[in-house]
Formats: sequence, structure tokens, C-alpha cells
Amino acid sequence: MISTSKRRLLGAALLLALLLGYFAYERFSPVVHGSTTLTWIAPIQNEADEPLNNLAGYDIHCWGDEGRYSNTIRINDPATTRYEIKGLAPGIYQCAVSAFNEDGDESVLSNVEARVIPPQLF
Repeated sequence: MISTSKRRLLGAALLLALLLGYFAYERFSPVVHGSTTLTWIAPIQNEADEPLNNLAGYDIHCWGDEGRYSNTIRINDPATTRYEIKGLAPGIYQCAVSAFNEDGDESVLSNVEARVIPPQLF
């Protein structure tokens, strides 16, 4: 039979091993990130309903819940109408696109779309 003091010592050692294992897992386990793809239609007119002849590219604006992610991605190719944003942690993100011309003038934001990045399993 194991004495009470040895049981307490074994219990404390087991608890310590579990805690160390948990912290090692949390600290060194790989973080799996998600992605989302945005698509849009290239504008053919400016906001004054005039032909758009000097489109230079797009800015993708995304922001996440709790301020964990806020970024603008510049695309300097007016022919691009699709972009995949990678490396997003799980959460809810709001994204919108604006166009800019060769003079640097930027349009208003497109409709804002919510994107949910679910937790990823290993």
C-alpha cells in the first residue's frame, strides 16, 4: 500500500507533468491558418458615370473581429479580379474592394462581405 505522502507526491508529479505537457503543446503546436478568396467585376465607369480609361488597380480592405487583423492589399494590375488572402487565423473578417486610377484617385468601397474562417483541425 502507498502511503498518503507518496500519493500526494505522485499526484503533484502527475499534475505537473500534465501542465507541462499542455503548455508545451500550446507553445509548440503548429497553428493552422485559413484563407478566403475574393472576386469582383472590374468597373467600366467612374463615379461620374464617365468611361473609366485609366484604371490602375485595386485595394482590398479587410478587418477582423477584435482588431486581430486589419490590412489593405494593393493590386497594381487592373486585369486582376480575384485574390486569395492566406494566413488568416480563425475568426470573422469584413472585406471590401476599392479601385484606383493612374492619378491615385480611389473609388468608394464596394459592398462589405463577411468571411468566416473556421478553426482548422490538424
